[in-house]
Amino acid sequence: MRRSCAVMVALAALTALSAGCDPVKSDAINALGGETPGVRNGPLHRPGQPCTLCHDGEIGDPPAFSVAGTIYETPADASVAAGATVSMLDSVDAGYEAGTNSAGNFYVTPGQWSPRFPIVRVVVSSVGGGTVVTMQSDVGRNGSCATCHFDPAGLDSPGHVYLALPDGGTPP
Repeated sequence: MRRSCAVMVALAALTALSAGCDPVKSDAINALGGETPGVRNGPLHRPGQPCTLCHDGEIGDPPAFSVAGTIYETPADASVAAGATVSMLDSVDAGYEAGTNSAGNFYVTPGQWSPRFPIVRVVVSSVGGGTVVTMQSDVGRNGSCATCHFDPAGLDSPGHVYLALPDGGTPP
């Protein structure tokens, strides 16, 4: 009896491990590279990277994010927009507001808000609301901003999410 229980436990563990072995996802995570030296895993790590690639809730740690990203000051450099506000509205008119931390990162857990995709409105505001930028398209089904908004800007990406142009103007 004990032996069959041990075999069942081992099979269950093997099944759980094999479900998490997605070579495409593993390759995408490996392509992100290592952590920045001196920055521990946590809210300040990996700005500008596709957060939900790892924060998908599959293994429990890291925790799941429903929406997450990094906001920068301008398209031309890596100065982050700490203290910005990201306001979102989903397809059933449920909304949520998140603030960026000192790394420019914001994240929303499913316990805070589980949007019904698409997210139909995203507005980013600077500290004090002096600059307000509205995204011109819907967020289809992936809550990681960097899935679409990555550097360098080009045919495959509009570049990272930013608040102001280098001359002080706002993006279109």
